Amino acid sequence: MATISFDLVSPENLIFNDEVGMIIVPGKDGDFGVLPGHSKVMSSLRPGRVMVYGEDKNLLKSFFVSGGFAEVNPEKCIVLAESVDEIHSLEKSAIEKEIQDLESQDTENAKEQLFIVKAKLESLSTSFYEKI
Repeated sequence: MATISFDLVSPENLIFNDEVGMIIVPGKDGDFGVLPGHSKVMSSLRPGRVMVYGEDKNLLKSFFVSGGFAEVNPEKCIVLAESVDEIHSLEKSAIEKEIQDLESQDTENAKEQLFIVKAKLESLSTSFYEKI
């Protein structure tokens, strides 16, 4: 089976780089899957999960991105994320406390952060795309 090169990049460093079978990306207008041979696409990202699958369609890694951009061509997918957390490293209790702290603030920045943190909490509890 064919593979596609995938890079997940944060402002600090390269988080993931490998040949994979498929990637699901949280595009601004909805999730989209990227397979080898995909047509050229550039999309902004919304807060959500980036799911990385092997050639056998088993889930390899799952990441939460707060936003950014994705560039896709037939051979490569690059996700440039504003921030990246591996899903398994997130703690529900810490996220819930962060939501409480942000809800007590009344600034535009706090509202934007609250939207992202609520999406992070939702990404922990959803099982969409766990099995393909």
